[in-house]
Amino acid sequence: MKFAMKVTLPTHVPMRYVFRVVAVLFALQMLEGTSIYASLAYCAFIVVMSDAFNACGGLVYPSGAAIFFMGLLTMILGGLVKTVLGEPLDSNVLAAQKTMMVYLVGACSLWTAARINARIRRKKPFLQSLQIHDRFQQAAMGAALIGQFGGLLVPVAVLSTFNQVNNFLPLSIMLAVYGTTQKTDGWRSFSVLAFIISVWLTLFWGIFSFSKQGMFTASVAWALAATIAGYWMTTRRLVFVTVFAVSMATFLTPLSQLGRVYKDDPDSQEKALDMLFHPLRTREEYQALVAEQLQISTAYHWFNENYGLLDRLTVFPIDDALIHLTDDGHSATILPIESYVLNMIPRYFVGQKAELHWGNRYAHEIGMLADNDTTTGISFSPFADAYHCVQWWGVTLIMFPCYLAMFWVMDSLTGSTKQTFWAAIYLLFLAHGAAEGMMNAPFIAVSVVAFSVVLAAFVTTHILPMIGALLIPVRRTILPLSVDPVPRPAPSLGLSPRTIEEKI
Repeated sequence: MKFAMKVTLPTHVPMRYVFRVVAVLFALQMLEGTSIYASLAYCAFIVVMSDAFNACGGLVYPSGAAIFFMGLLTMILGGLVKTVLGEPLDSNVLAAQKTMMVYLVGACSLWTAARINARIRRKKPFLQSLQIHDRFQQAAMGAALIGQFGGLLVPVAVLSTFNQVNNFLPLSIMLAVYGTTQKTDGWRSFSVLAFIISVWLTLFWGIFSFSKQGMFTASVAWALAATIAGYWMTTRRLVFVTVFAVSMATFLTPLSQLGRVYKDDPDSQEKALDMLFHPLRTREEYQALVAEQLQISTAYHWFNENYGLLDRLTVFPIDDALIHLTDDGHSATILPIESYVLNMIPRYFVGQKAELHWGNRYAHEIGMLADNDTTTGISFSPFADAYHCVQWWGVTLIMFPCYLAMFWVMDSLTGSTKQTFWAAIYLLFLAHGAAEGMMNAPFIAVSVVAFSVVLAAFVTTHILPMIGALLIPVRRTILPLSVDPVPRPAPSLGLSPRTIEEKI
């Protein structure tokens, strides 16, 4: 008997299983030498975030996605791997207990916001009337054309604004994959259009730019759209997806890390292709670089060994360094939060917008970057950013209202993925921005991303199908003239066709 399972987004985590898992983790961590204080804080963080996830309604809601990715990519995944590897949670970091307590207090703020939002968010989202039921391939083609060439058509005065909201290439992938998966009842997700755009996006947004986010955006968009549409996963497909994901993590992550120094070189594309077509050599150079960095006191890491992409999927070690620095009296004050607020206001009203390089500045404060490096973007979690600004007030009185507003706007705008397709745009943003967007994430979510979602919904339902139809004609099924229409019974008489014939 062949294995086949329809993949869907989870809507609930049974708490009885959560308590059993944390009990096992706590026991293992005690045997491995983790302090009781750190282990209890870690387990409590899992329980609070799981209940907040359930309160939001699961991963189908943007608020639930924010909770999921913030919990998983800050501490849960990394702590789980360390426990499995037999490493104490508080090893290789400066202030594990304090950092975990900051996380736990921030999680309580998110739990409160999630509970309140579940009661006050709109039952019928604002964008529910803007739906696309067919012509997905035409809409995807239109989105691809706007995403690639739209910048050439808009006035120079609004070009920077267009670039901020230009997520049409990932949208085109999701539209094409969602339409194909839905049309085939989940048995097929491959679309030639989506494949071409994915290769283009991965190559030019990711590999040539040495950007991990650009390298993985197309794959995440594809998987997200297929899952939302209800994709059937078989054994063969599961093996393929696993091998594909492991291969990308194994060979593309080293390319992005090694290629950072070549970003501004005139021959950066040639160097990127050289590293791409020599993956074994690239990985060996990357492993040698990491081994060298592990010997440097300023290289922050949580695991005893290098694990490639896994080291990039947890921000706990650099959060720990920033929180430790804050307790030594180095606080950023409220200025970063103020700049996030001002950055929500369009440039036309405030002139020069606030420069947002706080991640780079924080990295310099903890000694992570060279003094002359002012361009490398380093991401910290919202927990560490809030605490670095105003300590405990940051993870309580600032995080709670910011995330309550973020949850309400996202859920009231798009609803769940079962209500509108547009919730998928928020999920794609949150997969990266929730855990690594710092405290700027809630302000971006209710301003730039919200505008992007509304724009995408309106343009996709009214304009994109017409643009895409110029290249992908709409096929209409026309019945032959010789086919007689199927007779229907007279509904007012309540008689079947046979009874009507007998009476005649």
